[in-house]
Amino acid sequence: MKILGIIAEYNPFHNGHKYHLNKSLKITGATHTIAVMSGNFLQRGEPALFDKWERAKMCIKEGLDLVIELPTIYACNSAEFFAKGSISILNFLNIVDYICFGSESGKIENLKNIADILCDEPKEYKLLLKKYLNTGITFPKARELALKEYLKQFSILNMKEDVLNSPNNILAIEYLKALKQLNSSIKPITIERIKADYNSDKFYENICSATAIRKFLLNNLDKIDTLKNVIPENSFEILIDNILKSKGPIFIHDLEQIIFYKLRTASPNDLKQIHDINEGLENRLKKACLISNSLKELIDNIKTKRYALTRIQRILINSLINITKSDIELIKKDFQPKYLRILGFSKKGTDIIKMIKKSCDIPIITNLKQYYPQDKIAKRILEIDIISSDIYSLLYKNKSMKRGSYDYIKKPYIDFK
Repeated sequence: MKILGIIAEYNPFHNGHKYHLNKSLKITGATHTIAVMSGNFLQRGEPALFDKWERAKMCIKEGLDLVIELPTIYACNSAEFFAKGSISILNFLNIVDYICFGSESGKIENLKNIADILCDEPKEYKLLLKKYLNTGITFPKARELALKEYLKQFSILNMKEDVLNSPNNILAIEYLKALKQLNSSIKPITIERIKADYNSDKFYENICSATAIRKFLLNNLDKIDTLKNVIPENSFEILIDNILKSKGPIFIHDLEQIIFYKLRTASPNDLKQIHDINEGLENRLKKACLISNSLKELIDNIKTKRYALTRIQRILINSLINITKSDIELIKKDFQPKYLRILGFSKKGTDIIKMIKKSCDIPIITNLKQYYPQDKIAKRILEIDIISSDIYSLLYKNKSMKRGSYDYIKKPYIDFK
Protein backbone atom coordinates (compact mmCIF):
# COMPACT_ATOMS: atom_id res chain seq x y z
CA MET A 1 0.00 0.00 0.00
CA LYS A 2 1.30 3.45 -0.98
CA ILE A 3 -0.47 6.50 0.39
CA LEU A 4 -0.66 9.90 -1.29
CA GLY A 5 -1.46 13.06 0.68
CA ILE A 6 -3.12 16.09 -0.90
CA ILE A 7 -3.82 19.46 0.73
CA ALA A 8 -6.71 21.38 -0.77
CA GLU A 9 -9.76 23.59 -0.40
CA TYR A 10 -11.78 22.22 -3.33
CA ASN A 11 -13.82 25.38 -3.63
CA PRO A 12 -15.33 23.79 -5.65
CA PHE A 13 -13.84 20.54 -7.00
CA HIS A 14 -13.20 21.04 -10.74
CA ASN A 15 -11.48 19.37 -13.70
CA GLY A 16 -8.12 20.86 -12.74
CA HIS A 17 -8.35 19.09 -9.40
CA LYS A 18 -9.31 15.85 -11.15
CA TYR A 19 -6.28 16.21 -13.45
CA HIS A 20 -4.04 16.85 -10.44
CA LEU A 21 -5.38 13.78 -8.60
CA ASN A 22 -5.01 11.44 -11.59
CA LYS A 23 -1.55 12.76 -12.48
CA SER A 24 -0.42 12.43 -8.86
CA LEU A 25 -1.57 8.82 -8.71
CA LYS A 26 0.20 8.05 -11.98
CA ILE A 27 3.51 9.64 -10.93
CA THR A 28 3.62 8.15 -7.44
CA GLY A 29 1.93 4.79 -8.05
CA ALA A 30 -0.10 5.43 -4.89
CA THR A 31 -2.94 3.04 -4.09
CA HIS A 32 -4.72 5.15 -1.45
CA THR A 33 -5.32 8.89 -1.01
CA ILE A 34 -5.83 11.26 1.90
CA ALA A 35 -7.02 14.85 1.47
CA VAL A 36 -6.52 17.41 4.21
CA MET A 37 -9.23 19.93 3.35
CA SER A 38 -10.19 23.33 4.75
CA GLY A 39 -13.51 23.54 6.54
CA ASN A 40 -16.07 26.30 6.09
CA PHE A 41 -13.62 29.23 5.97
CA LEU A 42 -10.66 29.42 3.62
CA GLN A 43 -7.10 30.70 3.39
CA ARG A 44 -8.08 33.86 1.49
CA GLY A 45 -10.37 34.88 4.36
CA GLU A 46 -13.61 33.85 2.66
CA PRO A 47 -16.44 31.43 3.38
CA ALA A 48 -16.44 28.34 1.14
CA LEU A 49 -18.99 28.27 -1.69
CA PHE A 50 -20.48 25.12 -0.17
CA ASP A 51 -20.07 23.66 3.30
CA LYS A 52 -17.32 21.26 4.29
CA TRP A 53 -19.53 18.16 4.25
CA GLU A 54 -20.74 18.83 0.70
CA ARG A 55 -17.20 19.48 -0.53
CA ALA A 56 -15.99 16.30 1.19
CA LYS A 57 -18.74 14.44 -0.66
CA MET A 58 -17.36 15.86 -3.92
CA CYS A 59 -13.89 14.56 -2.96
CA ILE A 60 -15.04 11.01 -2.25
CA LYS A 61 -17.23 10.91 -5.36
CA GLU A 62 -14.24 12.00 -7.46
CA GLY A 63 -11.93 9.27 -6.20
CA LEU A 64 -10.27 10.41 -2.98
CA ASP A 65 -10.38 7.86 -0.15
CA LEU A 66 -10.26 9.85 3.08
CA VAL A 67 -11.00 13.52 3.81
CA ILE A 68 -9.67 15.03 7.05
CA GLU A 69 -10.68 18.55 8.06
CA LEU A 70 -7.98 21.19 8.41
CA PRO A 71 -9.06 23.17 11.50
CA THR A 72 -10.17 26.76 10.86
CA ILE A 73 -7.36 28.21 12.97
CA TYR A 74 -4.90 26.89 10.34
CA ALA A 75 -7.16 27.07 7.27
CA CYS A 76 -7.98 30.77 7.58
CA ASN A 77 -4.45 31.97 8.17
CA SER A 78 -1.23 32.92 6.40
CA ALA A 79 0.24 30.56 3.80
CA GLU A 80 2.92 29.55 6.33
CA PHE A 81 0.40 28.63 9.02
CA PHE A 82 -1.93 26.93 6.53
CA ALA A 83 0.93 24.80 5.23
CA LYS A 84 2.41 23.91 8.61
CA GLY A 85 -0.98 22.90 10.02
CA SER A 86 -1.72 20.71 6.99
CA ILE A 87 1.71 19.09 6.77
CA SER A 88 1.70 18.45 10.53
CA ILE A 89 -1.46 16.36 10.12
CA LEU A 90 -0.11 14.29 7.23
CA ASN A 91 3.28 13.83 8.90
CA PHE A 92 1.82 12.79 12.26
CA LEU A 93 -0.11 9.92 10.67
CA ASN A 94 3.18 8.08 10.00
CA ILE A 95 1.68 6.36 6.96
CA VAL A 96 1.88 8.95 4.15
CA ASP A 97 4.48 8.21 1.46
CA TYR A 98 3.98 11.19 -0.86
CA ILE A 99 2.49 14.64 -0.90
CA CYS A 100 1.66 16.10 -4.29
CA PHE A 101 0.80 19.75 -4.85
CA GLY A 102 0.35 22.00 -7.84
CA SER A 103 2.68 24.87 -8.65
CA GLU A 104 3.21 27.37 -11.40
CA SER A 105 6.89 26.38 -11.40
CA GLY A 106 6.55 22.62 -11.75
CA LYS A 107 10.23 22.26 -10.69
CA ILE A 108 10.61 20.75 -7.23
CA GLU A 109 14.38 21.39 -6.89
CA ASN A 110 14.04 25.14 -7.49
CA LEU A 111 11.23 25.31 -4.95
CA LYS A 112 13.29 23.28 -2.45
CA ASN A 113 16.25 25.66 -2.83
CA ILE A 114 14.03 28.61 -2.02
CA ALA A 115 12.41 26.77 0.91
CA ASP A 116 15.89 26.02 2.31
CA ILE A 117 16.85 29.70 2.23
CA LEU A 118 13.61 30.73 3.93
CA CYS A 119 14.08 28.03 6.57
CA ASP A 120 17.74 28.75 7.30
CA GLU A 121 17.46 32.55 6.90
CA PRO A 122 21.11 33.40 6.13
CA LYS A 123 22.33 36.66 7.66
CA GLU A 124 22.55 38.41 4.27
CA TYR A 125 18.96 37.47 3.42
CA LYS A 126 17.68 38.72 6.81
CA LEU A 127 19.35 42.10 6.26
CA LEU A 128 17.72 42.41 2.84
CA LEU A 129 14.34 41.46 4.27
CA LYS A 130 14.67 44.10 6.98
CA LYS A 131 15.60 46.70 4.35
CA TYR A 132 12.45 46.05 2.32
CA LEU A 133 10.16 45.78 5.35
CA ASN A 134 11.34 49.23 6.44
CA THR A 135 9.82 50.66 3.25
CA GLY A 136 6.34 49.83 4.59
CA ILE A 137 5.38 47.19 2.01
CA THR A 138 3.66 43.90 2.91
CA PHE A 139 5.72 41.04 4.32
CA PRO A 140 5.10 38.76 1.29
CA LYS A 141 6.28 41.49 -1.09
CA ALA A 142 9.31 42.32 1.07
CA ARG A 143 10.21 38.63 1.21
CA GLU A 144 9.87 38.30 -2.56
CA LEU A 145 12.16 41.28 -3.23
CA ALA A 146 14.71 40.24 -0.59
CA LEU A 147 14.87 36.71 -1.96
CA LYS A 148 15.31 37.89 -5.55
CA GLU A 149 18.16 40.18 -4.53
CA TYR A 150 19.78 37.48 -2.38
CA LEU A 151 19.65 34.90 -5.18
CA LYS A 152 21.05 37.40 -7.66
CA GLN A 153 23.89 38.44 -5.33
CA PHE A 154 25.00 34.88 -4.69
CA SER A 155 24.12 33.47 -8.14
CA ILE A 156 22.31 30.53 -6.55
CA LEU A 157 19.68 30.02 -9.22
CA ASN A 158 17.93 31.97 -11.91
CA MET A 159 14.57 32.61 -10.32
CA LYS A 160 11.71 33.66 -12.56
CA GLU A 161 10.27 37.06 -11.79
CA ASP A 162 6.92 35.69 -10.62
CA VAL A 163 8.03 32.65 -8.63
CA LEU A 164 7.10 34.25 -5.28
CA ASN A 165 4.19 36.14 -6.76
CA SER A 166 2.25 33.02 -7.74
CA PRO A 167 -0.18 31.60 -5.14
CA ASN A 168 0.56 27.93 -5.74
CA ASN A 169 4.33 28.48 -5.77
CA ILE A 170 4.04 30.29 -2.43
CA LEU A 171 2.09 27.43 -0.89
CA ALA A 172 4.44 24.85 -2.43
CA ILE A 173 7.43 26.57 -0.82
CA GLU A 174 5.62 26.68 2.53
CA TYR A 175 4.83 22.95 2.28
CA LEU A 176 8.50 22.24 1.63
CA LYS A 177 9.53 24.45 4.54
CA ALA A 178 7.15 22.59 6.86
CA LEU A 179 8.42 19.20 5.68
CA LYS A 180 11.99 20.29 6.41
CA GLN A 181 11.13 21.76 9.82
CA LEU A 182 9.37 18.54 10.82
CA ASN A 183 12.19 16.40 9.41
CA SER A 184 9.47 14.53 7.54
CA SER A 185 10.06 11.40 5.46
CA ILE A 186 7.14 12.27 3.16
CA LYS A 187 8.39 12.69 -0.42
CA PRO A 188 7.17 15.92 -2.07
CA ILE A 189 6.06 15.96 -5.72
CA THR A 190 4.89 18.99 -7.67
CA ILE A 191 2.78 19.16 -10.82
CA GLU A 192 2.76 22.22 -13.02
CA ARG A 193 -0.62 23.91 -13.31
CA ILE A 194 -2.08 23.57 -16.80
CA LYS A 195 -3.80 26.27 -18.87
CA ALA A 196 -5.52 28.30 -16.14
CA ASP A 197 -3.56 30.29 -13.55
CA TYR A 198 -4.88 30.45 -9.98
CA ASN A 199 -6.37 33.94 -10.37
CA SER A 200 -7.43 33.57 -14.00
CA ASP A 201 -11.13 34.10 -14.69
CA LYS A 202 -10.94 32.60 -18.20
CA PHE A 203 -12.45 29.30 -19.34
CA TYR A 204 -10.16 27.07 -21.44
CA GLU A 205 -12.32 24.34 -23.02
CA ASN A 206 -12.63 21.87 -20.12
CA ILE A 207 -10.21 23.57 -17.69
CA CYS A 208 -10.50 26.74 -15.63
CA SER A 209 -9.49 27.92 -12.17
CA ALA A 210 -11.68 27.78 -9.07
CA THR A 211 -11.50 31.59 -9.15
CA ALA A 212 -13.17 31.61 -12.58
CA ILE A 213 -15.90 29.25 -11.35
CA ARG A 214 -16.56 31.40 -8.27
CA LYS A 215 -16.81 34.56 -10.37
CA PHE A 216 -19.16 32.79 -12.77
CA LEU A 217 -21.42 31.57 -9.95
CA LEU A 218 -21.62 35.08 -8.53
CA ASN A 219 -23.46 36.45 -11.56
CA ASN A 220 -24.54 33.61 -13.83
CA LEU A 221 -26.68 31.09 -11.94
CA ASP A 222 -29.14 31.18 -14.84
CA LYS A 223 -26.37 29.82 -17.11
CA ILE A 224 -25.20 27.12 -14.72
CA ASP A 225 -24.98 24.42 -17.41
CA THR A 226 -21.88 26.21 -18.75
CA LEU A 227 -19.98 24.72 -15.80
CA LYS A 228 -20.63 21.17 -16.98
CA ASN A 229 -17.54 21.51 -19.18
CA VAL A 230 -15.19 22.40 -16.32
CA ILE A 231 -16.55 20.45 -13.32
CA PRO A 232 -16.65 16.62 -13.15
CA GLU A 233 -20.13 15.11 -13.38
CA ASN A 234 -20.44 13.95 -9.76
CA SER A 235 -19.27 17.29 -8.36
CA PHE A 236 -21.56 19.17 -10.74
CA GLU A 237 -24.55 17.16 -9.48
CA ILE A 238 -23.66 18.00 -5.87
CA LEU A 239 -23.24 21.67 -6.80
CA ILE A 240 -26.67 21.74 -8.48
CA ASP A 241 -28.27 19.95 -5.52
CA ASN A 242 -26.91 22.60 -3.13
CA ILE A 243 -28.14 25.43 -5.32
CA LEU A 244 -31.62 23.88 -5.60
CA LYS A 245 -31.74 23.49 -1.81
CA SER A 246 -30.66 27.16 -1.44
CA LYS A 247 -27.59 26.16 0.59
CA GLY A 248 -25.15 27.96 -1.67
CA PRO A 249 -23.16 29.33 -3.32
CA ILE A 250 -21.98 31.50 -0.43
CA PHE A 251 -19.70 34.51 -0.87
CA ILE A 252 -17.88 36.88 1.46
CA HIS A 253 -20.43 39.65 0.89
CA ASP A 254 -23.02 37.39 2.54
CA LEU A 255 -21.14 38.11 5.79
CA GLU A 256 -21.49 41.87 5.37
CA GLN A 257 -24.07 42.63 8.09
CA ILE A 258 -22.55 40.20 10.60
CA ILE A 259 -19.10 41.74 10.13
CA PHE A 260 -20.43 45.28 10.53
CA TYR A 261 -22.31 44.24 13.68
CA LYS A 262 -19.17 42.68 15.14
CA LEU A 263 -16.92 45.65 14.39
CA ARG A 264 -19.39 48.33 15.47
CA THR A 265 -20.13 46.66 18.82
CA ALA A 266 -16.52 45.74 19.65
CA SER A 267 -14.26 48.17 21.49
CA PRO A 268 -10.81 49.01 20.11
CA ASN A 269 -9.34 47.01 22.99
CA ASP A 270 -11.50 43.98 22.05
CA LEU A 271 -10.25 44.20 18.47
CA LYS A 272 -6.65 44.60 19.62
CA GLN A 273 -6.79 41.05 21.04
CA ILE A 274 -7.66 39.55 17.63
CA HIS A 275 -4.96 37.66 15.73
CA ASP A 276 -3.01 39.81 13.24
CA ILE A 277 -4.49 43.13 14.39
CA ASN A 278 -1.33 45.12 15.11
CA GLU A 279 0.20 48.58 14.69
CA GLY A 280 -2.98 50.38 15.76
CA LEU A 281 -5.09 48.66 13.09
CA GLU A 282 -7.91 48.33 15.65
CA ASN A 283 -8.47 52.10 15.45
CA ARG A 284 -8.51 52.00 11.66
CA LEU A 285 -11.09 49.18 11.77
CA LYS A 286 -13.33 51.11 14.17
CA LYS A 287 -13.20 54.24 12.04
CA ALA A 288 -13.74 52.35 8.78
CA CYS A 289 -16.75 50.38 10.04
CA LEU A 290 -18.53 53.63 10.97
CA ILE A 291 -17.98 55.45 7.67
CA SER A 292 -18.42 52.50 5.29
CA ASN A 293 -21.70 51.46 3.66
CA SER A 294 -20.65 48.08 2.27
CA LEU A 295 -18.10 45.34 2.86
CA LYS A 296 -16.16 46.37 -0.25
CA GLU A 297 -16.05 49.95 0.98
CA LEU A 298 -14.97 48.76 4.43
CA ILE A 299 -12.06 46.76 3.01
CA ASP A 300 -11.01 49.67 0.77
CA ASN A 301 -11.00 51.96 3.81
CA ILE A 302 -8.82 49.56 5.80
CA LYS A 303 -6.28 48.66 3.10
CA THR A 304 -2.72 49.95 3.39
CA LYS A 305 0.60 49.08 1.77
CA ARG A 306 1.24 46.63 4.60
CA TYR A 307 -2.26 45.15 4.79
CA ALA A 308 -3.36 43.61 1.48
CA LEU A 309 -6.84 42.37 0.56
CA THR A 310 -6.57 38.72 1.65
CA ARG A 311 -4.90 39.64 4.93
CA ILE A 312 -7.70 42.09 5.72
CA GLN A 313 -10.32 39.49 4.84
CA ARG A 314 -8.65 37.01 7.21
CA ILE A 315 -8.59 39.64 9.95
CA LEU A 316 -12.33 40.22 9.47
CA ILE A 317 -12.99 36.47 9.72
CA ASN A 318 -10.74 36.25 12.80
CA SER A 319 -12.76 39.07 14.37
CA LEU A 320 -16.01 37.32 13.57
CA ILE A 321 -14.94 33.93 14.94
CA ASN A 322 -12.88 35.53 17.73
CA ILE A 323 -9.52 33.98 16.91
CA THR A 324 -7.20 35.83 19.25
CA LYS A 325 -3.47 36.40 19.57
CA SER A 326 -3.49 34.13 22.63
CA ASP A 327 -5.12 31.35 20.56
CA ILE A 328 -2.28 31.54 18.04
CA GLU A 329 0.37 31.58 20.77
CA LEU A 330 -1.28 28.53 22.32
CA ILE A 331 -1.09 26.39 19.17
CA LYS A 332 2.37 27.67 18.21
CA LYS A 333 3.65 25.82 21.27
CA ASP A 334 2.56 22.51 19.80
CA PHE A 335 1.64 22.02 16.12
CA GLN A 336 1.08 18.30 16.64
CA PRO A 337 -2.55 17.50 15.74
CA LYS A 338 -4.76 16.73 18.73
CA TYR A 339 -7.49 14.88 16.85
CA LEU A 340 -8.55 13.95 13.32
CA ARG A 341 -11.96 15.15 12.17
CA ILE A 342 -13.15 12.82 9.40
CA LEU A 343 -15.44 14.45 6.81
CA GLY A 344 -15.73 11.54 4.38
CA PHE A 345 -14.27 8.20 3.33
CA SER A 346 -14.55 5.43 0.76
CA LYS A 347 -14.13 1.68 1.22
CA LYS A 348 -10.37 2.11 0.77
CA GLY A 349 -10.62 4.92 3.29
CA THR A 350 -11.52 2.36 5.97
CA ASP A 351 -8.17 0.66 5.29
CA ILE A 352 -6.41 3.98 5.90
CA ILE A 353 -8.33 4.60 9.14
CA LYS A 354 -7.31 1.14 10.39
CA MET A 355 -3.67 1.96 9.59
CA ILE A 356 -3.90 5.30 11.39
CA LYS A 357 -5.24 3.60 14.52
CA LYS A 358 -2.17 1.36 14.52
CA SER A 359 0.41 3.99 13.58
CA CYS A 360 -0.42 6.84 15.96
CA ASP A 361 -2.31 7.52 19.16
CA ILE A 362 -4.85 10.19 18.28
CA PRO A 363 -8.63 10.54 18.65
CA ILE A 364 -10.43 9.98 15.34
CA ILE A 365 -13.72 11.89 15.27
CA THR A 366 -16.63 10.62 13.19
CA ASN A 367 -19.27 11.55 15.78
CA LEU A 368 -18.56 14.74 17.71
CA LYS A 369 -21.12 13.86 20.39
CA GLN A 370 -18.80 11.08 21.51
CA TYR A 371 -15.65 13.21 21.74
CA TYR A 372 -14.71 15.05 24.93
CA PRO A 373 -11.37 16.87 24.53
CA GLN A 374 -9.22 16.92 27.66
CA ASP A 375 -6.32 18.79 26.08
CA LYS A 376 -6.56 22.60 26.32
CA ILE A 377 -5.33 23.13 22.76
CA ALA A 378 -7.69 20.51 21.30
CA LYS A 379 -10.63 22.05 23.14
CA ARG A 380 -9.92 25.54 21.78
CA ILE A 381 -9.27 24.38 18.19
CA LEU A 382 -12.55 22.46 18.23
CA GLU A 383 -14.46 25.40 19.75
CA ILE A 384 -13.30 27.59 16.87
CA ASP A 385 -14.45 25.02 14.31
CA ILE A 386 -17.88 24.74 15.94
CA ILE A 387 -18.28 28.54 16.04
CA SER A 388 -17.21 28.69 12.39
CA SER A 389 -19.92 26.20 11.39
CA ASP A 390 -22.55 28.02 13.47
CA ILE A 391 -21.74 31.31 11.74
CA TYR A 392 -21.56 29.63 8.32
CA SER A 393 -25.04 28.09 8.64
CA LEU A 394 -26.48 31.61 9.07
CA LEU A 395 -25.42 32.22 5.46
CA TYR A 396 -27.59 29.45 3.97
CA LYS A 397 -30.23 31.02 1.75
CA ASN A 398 -32.74 28.39 2.92
CA LYS A 399 -34.19 29.74 6.19
CA SER A 400 -35.06 26.25 7.41
CA MET A 401 -31.34 25.36 7.45
CA LYS A 402 -29.97 28.26 9.49
CA ARG A 403 -29.89 26.35 12.78
CA GLY A 404 -26.62 25.77 14.64
CA SER A 405 -24.78 22.72 16.02
CA TYR A 406 -24.31 21.08 12.61
CA ASP A 407 -20.97 19.74 13.82
CA TYR A 408 -22.86 17.58 16.30
CA ILE A 409 -25.45 16.43 13.77
CA LYS A 410 -23.60 15.84 10.51
CA LYS A 411 -21.79 12.57 9.96
CA PRO A 412 -18.97 11.85 7.49
CA TYR A 413 -20.01 11.08 3.92
CA ILE A 414 -19.44 7.36 3.28
CA ASP A 415 -19.35 5.76 -0.17
CA PHE A 416 -18.42 2.09 -0.52
CA LYS A 417 -19.26 1.79 -4.22
